[in-house]
Parts: sequence; structure tokens; C-alpha cells
Amino acid sequence: MNTMTAKGTSAVQENLVKVFEKLEAARKMQDGWMNHGLDFVDLYVEDVGGDWLEKWGKAEKLEFDTIRSVEVDAVKVALGFPNFQKTKLLEIALTHRCDTNDSRLASFESSVGHVKYKRLALLGSAIFGAVVTDYLYRKYPRLDRDCISLLKSRLVDKKKLSEFAISLNLQVITGRGANGKQTDKSEYKRFMGETFEAVFGAIYLECDRDFNPAGEWLIQRFLEQAVSQNISQKSYLIESPQISPESAVKRRGSLGADILDAIAIDYLYHRFPSHNASQLTHCKNILVSQDIFPKDFQAKLGSQYLELGSNFSRTRDWLVDNFIKTTVEELVE
Repeated sequence: MNTMTAKGTSAVQENLVKVFEKLEAARKMQDGWMNHGLDFVDLYVEDVGGDWLEKWGKAEKLEFDTIRSVEVDAVKVALGFPNFQKTKLLEIALTHRCDTNDSRLASFESSVGHVKYKRLALLGSAIFGAVVTDYLYRKYPRLDRDCISLLKSRLVDKKKLSEFAISLNLQVITGRGANGKQTDKSEYKRFMGETFEAVFGAIYLECDRDFNPAGEWLIQRFLEQAVSQNISQKSYLIESPQISPESAVKRRGSLGADILDAIAIDYLYHRFPSHNASQLTHCKNILVSQDIFPKDFQAKLGSQYLELGSNFSRTRDWLVDNFIKTTVEELVE
């Protein structure tokens, strides 16, 4: 993956200055509105009786588009993807707001932008979980299932994900610092963690749903160090001298379970582009609870995934063609 160069760092700094200037102007205008009501117009417009509203609306749209463009370009560099092509996905990932107590944003909760954001975060979360389990399975061949599950739970926790997001300066680049009056710390961490999931979902789609490059980006940027720190700090996470056959099956079952979840969400995400995140999750839960899968299927899927060289795309094609596609179509009917 590309690393952030000195030139890229300079570009980010220049973009941040532009973002901060525009955000500060917007915040001053917002304060004027909150403090003076409609009279705040007098602070900014000399000819109140003229056609300022039409001109101002066009100017404000231009300003908003400029800020959004600057944000996305800065995020591309911060991610190490300066040539990120599917820019719209990053815009969706950066759409949500954490100050949900603001009544003026109530309509956003049911808006198309919000639905797309939640869908992208759900996809990112599912792929993230599979990448984590796959990495732990391969990196630590004598780590039992319970330890893998414990480590994974810590890595996918919204608090940890928020740390990943903040390490990318997403809260700075997008002007999403926590507002103490509107968002408590736990809610802010949940929000930033979800933003990271949405961004990772965008990265996965940018990689054309290729698990390997998206996973390698995640491992190199975050997982390798985070996992090492957790293992070094917890003595009970030390690998066993030998893994029993029963433990080996449980390990493969853990791997297969997360691969199944990721493939199911990935398929449903693309099969039902208008479904919201709750609907996709509901469909996934129904799908994985169906009797279409043979006994101990999760362990068998883990074995199949390994036999296919840990190739997510080939495993996805096999699973969709043999199980998921037909069942989903039957459920739709």
C-alpha cells in the first residue's frame, strides 16, 4: 500500500487549513442564527430586501461542495489511497453527524444519505470482523477459539475502532470533534467507531470486493500492532503448546462463522441496494438460521475457505452459488 509521503502530508495540512477556515465561517453564521433568529441576516446582508437569498443559496452550495471535496481529498491521503476512485463512497462514509440531539438534523435520520451510511458501516463491520478472525487464525495457529473470540471482541469494540479513526485524524479532517453539550464520550466513541467501519466498507468496495488488499491495509495499519499489544499484556492469551483435534475444529468453526457472516452481508448489500441496515441484518439472521446448511457447516466452511487458499472471493462464489442465492430468492418470493 502507498504510504503517506512528505508531499501528501503537506497536502493534508493545506487542506486542513482550508477546511478549518470554512468551518469557522459556517460556525459563526450558525451562532448568529441561534442567537438572533432570522434577524441574523442583518449581520451578513446589506440589501435585505434584494435577491440575496437566491444568490446566497447558490454560494452556500458551492461552499459546501468545496468543503466536502477538501475533506474527501484529505481523507484519501490520510488513508494512504491518494488515487481512491470511488469518491462517492467516502462522501457517504463521512456523511453522518454525531450531534444527533440537534432537532434540525432529525430528518437526516430517515434520509437517503443516512441509510447509505448505515449500510456501508454494516458492510465494513462484517468484512472487518472476518479480516480480524482470519488474521488471528493464520497468525496464531495454536491460539484456541476462546482466545480468538476474546481478542476479536476487543478489536471490533467501538472504543478501539474510534482509536483507529482518530489515529487517521478523521475527527480533525472532517471537523467532527466531540461537542460536550451534545454528545457524551461513549456516544462519540461509538460514532467515530462507526465512521471507521463505514470508511473501511468504502475501502473494501474500492478494492472491488477483494478481501486481500482491503485486509492487508487493515492489518498493516492497525491490526498487527493492536493484536501484539493485547497478547503481550494478557498472559492468558499465550498460545497452547499443542492444539487438540477438537480444538482445531472449533477454531475452524470460528473462522467459518465470520466468513459466513461477511459473505452473507456482502451478498445482501449488493442484492438489495434499497434495504436499510436493519433490514439487511434481519435478512442475514434469517439466512444463517435456515436449514440449508448441513450440520457443523461453520467448521466445514472454514475448511473450505482454507482449501481454497484463504481466497475470500472464491469462497464467496462457492457459497453463493451452492447455498445463498437460491435461498434468498425463495425468501423473496
